[in-house]
Amino acid sequence: MQLRRLSGALICAVSLPTLALGLAACGGGDSGGGASASDAATGLTVTVSNDEVKLKRSAKSTSGTAGTSGTVSCTDDYGKLAKANAVPAPSTTWYATTLIDWPAANKETTAHLSHKLSGAPQLCIAQTADSSASAVVYFSPKVKAAVTELQTDSSRRQQAAQATAALQAGARAAVSTVSQKAFASADDLVSAVTAQGIYTKKAASLSDVTETGTVYVVADQTTKTTATLAMMDTKKVVHTATQGVSGNPKIKTVK
Repeated sequence: MQLRRLSGALICAVSLPTLALGLAACGGGDSGGGASASDAATGLTVTVSNDEVKLKRSAKSTSGTAGTSGTVSCTDDYGKLAKANAVPAPSTTWYATTLIDWPAANKETTAHLSHKLSGAPQLCIAQTADSSASAVVYFSPKVKAAVTELQTDSSRRQQAAQATAALQAGARAAVSTVSQKAFASADDLVSAVTAQGIYTKKAASLSDVTETGTVYVVADQTTKTTATLAMMDTKKVVHTATQGVSGNPKIKTVK
């Protein structure tokens, strides 16, 4: 069973790993040529002025291939976009989109959105048609933080509702770290489980398993030969998965 980090139109609009990990975006502002924001990880900059949108790549950007068909979609209400169950229609007042040619490095391309947004853009999603390159570009740190919080809350709700599946998926991810018949450290296990789209933290002991829906790697019960994961479900009941270096995990309810 595969777990999703965030339901809604954000997942439909951009590849899950990009959004789940978050991007090192830096916000811009209105400098007379429109609202502009950049994503440091991909070297992409989006500028929105009325219904015009510009997509620029930095000189060192390796994101995408010049001339590839792509899209840029922007919203002035990230909350509605995150909660939508499908990609909104282009006529939606708080969402605008357009096809755009992917620029070459150190170049920019221009297109016209389906309409001018009612308010200032909060985030834009740029993606090639083949999904080989994508970025979520935030126009302020506050918006990025708020989207991250929505992602976290959504992930925890989904995981809490399917605790056994989440623990089993986490245990499989833990096994992927086994080298020379030994698990990686608890911190590395957290990274491995998180990489599978599962919201994960490290807990010193079972008594630290306090957040509903969070998968924890329990440090004091994790050794080179055994990994222990735990989660509190919607009924505040804690479940554990004990995984050896091979085989299936043992799921247990902690009374």
